[in-house]
Formats: sequence, C-alpha cells, structure tokens
Amino acid sequence: MREIVEQFMEQIEDDQKLSSNTKSAYKSDLNDLINYILKTKSLINDIDHNWVKNYLKNLEETNKERNSYNRRASTFRSFLKFLYRNKMAPTNYSLIVDNQTSLYKSKEDELQSEDIKKIIDDTKLKADQRLILLMIGRLNLTGTQIVSLNTFQVDFENKLINISDTEKIELPSHIFLLLREYLLDVRPNIAGASKNLSLFLNEKGKSLGETDIYKLIKKLSEDVGLVGKLTTRNLKKSLDNKNDILSIQKEVLNVISPN
Repeated sequence: MREIVEQFMEQIEDDQKLSSNTKSAYKSDLNDLINYILKTKSLINDIDHNWVKNYLKNLEETNKERNSYNRRASTFRSFLKFLYRNKMAPTNYSLIVDNQTSLYKSKEDELQSEDIKKIIDDTKLKADQRLILLMIGRLNLTGTQIVSLNTFQVDFENKLINISDTEKIELPSHIFLLLREYLLDVRPNIAGASKNLSLFLNEKGKSLGETDIYKLIKKLSEDVGLVGKLTTRNLKKSLDNKNDILSIQKEVLNVISPN
C-alpha cells in the first residue's frame, strides 16, 4: 500500500494550484501515514471502516495539538477520496473523517460517564432516535451513511447491515432487536412509509436528512446542558473508551416517549 500513498503524493506534487508549503505539509503527513502502514503491515485490502477508525485514533494519540491533528486528518481524508475516485476502495471512507474544524477535543470537552447518565435520566427518545445515536456511538457510522441507508440493506437473517457491496456491519444483539422493533412496529405507522425505502423517515414520511440528525443531537445537548460536549465525535469516543451506556442502564438511552 505504500506505493499507492506515493502515487497520491506524486499527484499532489503535480498540482499547480498548491503552494510549495502546502505540498510540503502534505508530504510530511503522508510520510506519517506510510510509517503507520509499515508499522501495522497493512495492505490496500485492509482498509475498511475499522482501519480508518484506528488510524484516526493513532492520529489523536500522536498529535496533541488541535491544529496538528486537524491538518493530518484533512490529508488523510483527501487520501481516502483519492482511493475512492480511483476505485481502490469500495466506498468513500473519507465520510468517516469528521469534516468539522473542531476535530480535536480536550479531555475537559469529552463526554464522561456522568454526562451519559444525565442524557439517559433527563431525556425521552423514540426508537428511531435511539437507533441513530447507537449507530453513531456503537457502529461508528456518520450522519451521511445513516441517512443513506435503505430498508433493504438490513439483513435480518444474518443480523447485519450492508453498507456497500463489499462492506457489512454486524449488529450487536441489542441494536438488532431495537432495529427489528422499529421496522416492524414503529416505521409502518409513519405516514407514507410504504412509499419510501429510506430506513429513517421524518414525521411526514420523507427521508431523514443529515440536518435532522444534527438537530437531534443539538436539541439533546441543549436539553441536558451539554452544549459543546454532546457531539457525534464525542459520543463515538465515549463509547470507544468503554463508558458504555449499557452498563449504566438496561439499554442505551432506554427512556422512550410514547409513540
């Protein structure tokens, strides 16, 4: 895979629109990526959802300054787009990389176990809202990936979601059961649901958009006083760090408002 990174590096060098300083920064970042590839003995076929996630973790661990992390994450995002454009990746993994400028958060900004308990105790969520938070926090899906899901991508027999032709995500039992409940008992009662293949719908039966997800998280953060702390990235990070909501209460955000 080192050769592929070097191909991308050559493309950067040939880009006349980039300044010499920008090219030098790209080269430095991509050399770091090559070192990680060599260290982990990775091949091009190893790049998947988890590989991208692990590399982002490595970036955060080795880049304590926010600007340093943001720049390297941006370079990595560009490399993933390069792979997708050249049909060397089955899906656009760059979507996993958070495109906000505030990628790096200090420890004080991270969600703690007491914050998650506060979300559970002080909020009432419907089944689809819980599923969205679970997909972000436990399955590490982005808003773009979530709103792109269709009902036919759920494989009940094998308990997984087909993200693409080559990428599948196994569903933990609690997520599978909640998803089945949503598809069998909740979604059919939404007006216009039978005419729309999107997995998640709004109250009018239209496909849910990324904005709807961000509004949900924003409203939650305001309701429980966690503005700036309850974000998609922090939700993922808190669960990665084993601040598992399941260990705090029977099930993640298990306080459902009446349908």
